[in-house]
Amino acid sequence: MRERKLSDEWVKDFNEIAQKQWEDFNFKLPNGESLKEVQERNIKTLDHILSESKNQTVVIGTHGTALSTIINDYKPEFRYEAFNAIKHVFPWVVRFEFEGEALRKLGISLGIGK
Repeated sequence: MRERKLSDEWVKDFNEIAQKQWEDFNFKLPNGESLKEVQERNIKTLDHILSESKNQTVVIGTHGTALSTIINDYKPEFRYEAFNAIKHVFPWVVRFEFEGEALRKLGISLGIGK
């Protein structure tokens, strides 16, 4: 699950842009992706993985923003404040438990290996 493309140009203040994107999921820089686009792309991939992996344990590695938009899809209260808090404790592990395509449980472990 690929991370978002922020822009073709250097972003001087990542935190400012990140906050704008979390406030407006459609906001994007020129030639970049919005969080809505990242979320839709990665949820589509996750849905495909779930449909192909019924009754199996699957491990997926991805990037912080990509993963955060997936969490937000299932838990809309996961917003900029939560993203901003976790970005300082990478790496972190999120465990999703599904029954079919329905989320049954979500657990987050912060600061693994620190």
